[in-house]
Amino acid sequence: MKKIILLCILSMGIHSLSAQKKAVDESAYQTWKRINSKSLSYNGKWMAYSTVFQDEEKENDKQIIIQETPKGKRLVLHNVSDLKFIGKKDWIQYSKNDSTLLQNLKTGVKKLWKTKHYTNALEGTDILYYTRPEAEKGDFFLQRLVCFNLETNDSISVNNIKSSRFLKNKSIVYVQIEKDKVFLKHGIPGGNQQTVYSGKAADFGDFQLNGNEDGGSFTLKGTNSADFNKVYYFSLKNNSVKPILNYDDVKLNDPAYSIAKTAYGLSENTNFIQLQVFGNKRPENTQIAKSGVEIWRSNQGTMERRQELLRNSKTLPGEPKFLYDIKNNKVIKLASEGEFDQVIFPESADFKVLFAIDKKPYTVEVDWTFNERNDIYWIDASTGKATKVLTGVFGGIAWNPQGSFAVFYDEKQKEWMVFDSTSKQFKNVSSQVPFPVFDDNVDMKSSNTAFGIAGWLNNGNSVVIYDQFDMWAIDLTNQKAPYCITQGYGRKNKVELRYSESGYIGNLDQKKSITLIGFDIVNKSKGVYKFANNTVTKIVANPEYNIRVEVVSGDNSSVLFSKESYTIFPDLWWANASFGSQQKITDINPQQKEYAWGTSKVLTWKSFSGKENQGNLYLPDNYDSKKTYPVLVHFYEKHTEDFNTYQAPEVSTSNINIPTYVSRGYIVFQPDVHYIYGEPGNSTYNDVISGIDYLISKGITEKGKIGIQGHSFGGYETSFLLTKSDIFSCAIVGSGVSNFTSNYPVMRSNGISTMFKYEADQYRMSSSLYDNLEGYIKNSPLFSVKNIKTPVLIFHNDNDRAVPYQEGQSLFFALRRLGKPALLVNYKKEGHSLEDTANKKDWTNKMQQYFDYYLKASVKPDWM
Repeated sequence: MKKIILLCILSMGIHSLSAQKKAVDESAYQTWKRINSKSLSYNGKWMAYSTVFQDEEKENDKQIIIQETPKGKRLVLHNVSDLKFIGKKDWIQYSKNDSTLLQNLKTGVKKLWKTKHYTNALEGTDILYYTRPEAEKGDFFLQRLVCFNLETNDSISVNNIKSSRFLKNKSIVYVQIEKDKVFLKHGIPGGNQQTVYSGKAADFGDFQLNGNEDGGSFTLKGTNSADFNKVYYFSLKNNSVKPILNYDDVKLNDPAYSIAKTAYGLSENTNFIQLQVFGNKRPENTQIAKSGVEIWRSNQGTMERRQELLRNSKTLPGEPKFLYDIKNNKVIKLASEGEFDQVIFPESADFKVLFAIDKKPYTVEVDWTFNERNDIYWIDASTGKATKVLTGVFGGIAWNPQGSFAVFYDEKQKEWMVFDSTSKQFKNVSSQVPFPVFDDNVDMKSSNTAFGIAGWLNNGNSVVIYDQFDMWAIDLTNQKAPYCITQGYGRKNKVELRYSESGYIGNLDQKKSITLIGFDIVNKSKGVYKFANNTVTKIVANPEYNIRVEVVSGDNSSVLFSKESYTIFPDLWWANASFGSQQKITDINPQQKEYAWGTSKVLTWKSFSGKENQGNLYLPDNYDSKKTYPVLVHFYEKHTEDFNTYQAPEVSTSNINIPTYVSRGYIVFQPDVHYIYGEPGNSTYNDVISGIDYLISKGITEKGKIGIQGHSFGGYETSFLLTKSDIFSCAIVGSGVSNFTSNYPVMRSNGISTMFKYEADQYRMSSSLYDNLEGYIKNSPLFSVKNIKTPVLIFHNDNDRAVPYQEGQSLFFALRRLGKPALLVNYKKEGHSLEDTANKKDWTNKMQQYFDYYLKASVKPDWM
């Protein structure tokens, strides 16, 4: 009997401890930290990081923590700055008290770095290097290059250097002057040095390396010439030199411009040089005279107006573009002054054609398109003749590295096109891929819908593009059918495979192994995958959290990574290159376990349109499915893709803080919204209200317990819903548009009219006010305010430069006129969201008091 009583007491005690978990409040806001920086040593044996408080008013310790990985000693350095790992083993460099120190983390040895000259570390070596001026020697400013070996404690130096450049292979190319002789040399510091060229010192100008770092060019003075007018190509592979051109023979035939006589990064197969030129006359004063009168012209380009508004200066026309044909010793004029906005050159020096972009016909319409349309021209490099091949398109040209093929994504047709030089037309190539190459979820006209280009294969003859899940190689020579280089791994496993955030890899022929990010669309989690030998291998992935690679060691032996979900703070973990031997390194916010943090899940239901929709649902601790809970609906556009994002407790700049409300017994619901052009309001109703109905049908909540909050576009969406439904007990509308017809023609702070937000961007009307007045009125909450039955708290500040303050005022006055309960909070001189710390705290408290009053029957605060 005693045992039973004891077990009951223990059980009650455990339940009591669980129930005593704290609510997230101001004390949590003050204690939470985030990791501010992180780095790994070259060999991956050491890591460094620092932390800062989320609370802006809290003073941070000026310290950097160094940890031996995975479980070694820990070192804290106070009041240091500019810390970095140097060398291949155990060295760090940092500044303290205006001194630079070197420290060996393994032995503890410290060295004062005495030189005041800026010091670099030669990556992948134990070498530090710097240059210092030599004593004056004749007409040349010369420097001494000093290389210091951290491990051997030895220094070597190269004297009398005029200019130098380290290469990726750790060798150095430099110009050295001895007495009246000049030497262009290269080699490993301290090792064998090879001379590429020698001659009279006074005759040598400058040198420039090419992208492959296997050669370049230098300039020399010609006979009886004061200019460095001769250009020579040099090769580092065989130490050879050959003449390329004499600037005296290069004629622009344009008296307004002269050639800059400089060296170029030439390759052995370079056919054309893009000549650098400068105007012979000083540019006219582009400053706009100050005046109390401002004149706007209807035919003035928007970008030009922005320049005037933000910089008080006019836009100068682009300089003319000239090519020099090396073989035929002639100058080809590609573009006159201001003719094109951009001439697009391929990486390769061996090109025959070019493309140019002209935006000028479309500068006015940027007010309502935001992205600029282009006319695209094809240019024959040998003649300079330009032919327009595309008119009024969005997007640009992507060359392969070899300069043999160019592709273009047609945003209107949603197709990848390749240029056919015979017909001078772009032809669809992506139709050969059996799956869409565009993202159906992108429902904003100003956004590029393409999944993207990954790069090039087969010496540039195949372009590699993404579908939703995988990568496809398309042979541009039409010799073979398209094939999936990832062999359908992504689609089979419902994982979207991408290389980094941009997706672009480049020349895949040079990549033996590629690390990919994989997004699991079922579990909304990100993992790490490897692509090698046309095979995808899962390295590390977990359906319960995101995994993010933070840093890779220089020798690729180890990684720092983080695990992250709603409940898991992204602390730092260490692992070897294959993610074996994982060890958690940091525990920045251990206090989280003291708080009633709650859990999260992805909810799936059918919207009113009959289509499946999803949203994030955040549930309090010890959620009881037999009870109904107060629910806060908080949304913007789409949220499930960020389901595993950690939500730190912090004061509000505008929106609710999810852990704060969940810890107080609220459920927070974030539904995704999928938009139909011309119907932003009803699209919101379709996806949001259907989700709320689903919550009610499942007994999660009930009418009388539901509030809503949204900010900016979410503020607009919130106010629209209030005109269509009385399901909410209270609402907070933050900085939202209430009247499309009044907001459509106003100017934003960046000098662009808000028209683009409606015709091409977030408000998704897809037409002008003047072509669809009825639609603009129908989607404007202000014209249906009489339908609102919900108490409304409006947050809008009088210095808002994104959504005018009048939009919030209009909604308030309309509600006031109709006798409906409304409040307007204006933090004077604040903008679209809050910056002042005191205001953030005040708004955080006001939102909480407001929702507690309506949804938890708390005492009505005085300010209400």
